[in-house]
Amino acid sequence: MSLWPAKAADVEAAGISIRTKTREAAEIHPHVKWLVHTGLIILAFLEFYPMILALLMSFKTNTQYFLHPYSLTFPLHVSNYVEAFAVIWRYMLNSVAVVSMSLVGTLTVSTLGGFVLGRYRFPGREVLYYMLIALMMVPGVLTMVPQFVLISHFHMVNTWWGLVFPYIAGGEIFSIFLLRQFMMGLSQELFDAAQVDGASMWQEFWNIALPSVRPIIAVIAVNHIVGWWNDLIWPSIVLTNPKWMTLMPGLYSFTGQYETNIGPLMAGYVIGSIPLVILFLFTSRMFVEGMNSGAFKL
Repeated sequence: MSLWPAKAADVEAAGISIRTKTREAAEIHPHVKWLVHTGLIILAFLEFYPMILALLMSFKTNTQYFLHPYSLTFPLHVSNYVEAFAVIWRYMLNSVAVVSMSLVGTLTVSTLGGFVLGRYRFPGREVLYYMLIALMMVPGVLTMVPQFVLISHFHMVNTWWGLVFPYIAGGEIFSIFLLRQFMMGLSQELFDAAQVDGASMWQEFWNIALPSVRPIIAVIAVNHIVGWWNDLIWPSIVLTNPKWMTLMPGLYSFTGQYETNIGPLMAGYVIGSIPLVILFLFTSRMFVEGMNSGAFKL
């Protein structure tokens, strides 16, 4: 009788010892922590330093910039922001219009495509899906010349449509890929219950599928908005009329043949980044939720 308590005590002691060793093994050595934290601080500095430098340069004249390019100089020329905004406000409105139309078109096509490819079986579904995926392997620079020829053929040069349609065509491929994965992971019981209640395919899409994939739609939307807002190459090719020019090519108006107005140029970059900062502040929670759920789905 006396052996059983002793054995139970030994087992309990062994369990405590194992848990202690496990915790010790899971704990990171202080030197490793220090190295990790130092590396993160260096990476954060490298990430934020260009932004801080642009902010400092936005308050300078060209003389101040050439004499003290990396330090804060006085007086601060707030007038650079007034001068920059007077030039770029029209370009910002053009960018808002182009990005809005492109986003509506991309999300409409990609959500419908992802829903059909993810929830319905039909002949040629897999072939069509892999053909779409194959387009992701083609570098965009290879299609730039054929794309411009096509745009010219349809008389879309110097119009917003010359930006909108290529943006939709290029943005929907990866979006369909992501949305299909999410649509396939939705519970079939929800759709079966909707069909029993007499729901149509459109009602299933609008009332079940679309609300369920809102986080990944936010991720897709934010990524596309940032890419299109900062696009320089394609708008510079398609648009030559300042009336239709978007933000990034429009900032080149501060760059002359012999001299560049550094202060107003950097002020224009700062002003142009404010809408993206506001966008992320309003969508950050859903964006992070979509990124986390995407890690599990993929």
